[in-house]
Amino acid sequence: MNTFIFLFILITFTAILRLVELNISLNNKVKRQKTKNWSEVKEGYFFLFVILHILFLFSVPFEVYFLKREFYHWLAWPSLLIFISCLIARVHILSVMGKYWNVRIIYNTSEDSIVTNGIYQYIRHPNYLVVILEIFSLSLFHTAFYSMLTFSIANIILLSLRIPKEEKYLFSNPQYKKHFENKKRFIPGIF
Repeated sequence: MNTFIFLFILITFTAILRLVELNISLNNKVKRQKTKNWSEVKEGYFFLFVILHILFLFSVPFEVYFLKREFYHWLAWPSLLIFISCLIARVHILSVMGKYWNVRIIYNTSEDSIVTNGIYQYIRHPNYLVVILEIFSLSLFHTAFYSMLTFSIANIILLSLRIPKEEKYLFSNPQYKKHFENKKRFIPGIF
């Protein structure tokens, strides 16, 4: 199979997953609106996350095609392995979070709204870690270095705005603070 076609299949698959995730997020938001102690934190920059994800999915194949990026097995296979690991992690995250998973910052003061099992036993933000690794792996699968750098930097900037705001609300929940105050954001015990 042509490596560009395989990349295109990976990108298309990722785009479909994003649409499924948005649907899950919307359904979860509707369910949670029916509970008490619920509120959504407004983010004036949320649309930038949407733009980032859309542009990324277009940028990688465009860069590979128009800049005639080479395919290197030594880079593609580890990248594919990372991507598959991200898919497994994402399914795990969605499963563990259940009705609490959302693309928006949803704040709930009830103790049972805090998920502390699965990967959340070890880190605070596995979903953001998955996105970071997906940008890295999908780009490097076919040496789209410009896309990897551009969208990694853009994602880091947006996360540096979002995570402190999100954690401000999450840490005001005593149950969240109790479980997560000594947990790192992305890598257990390190970062």
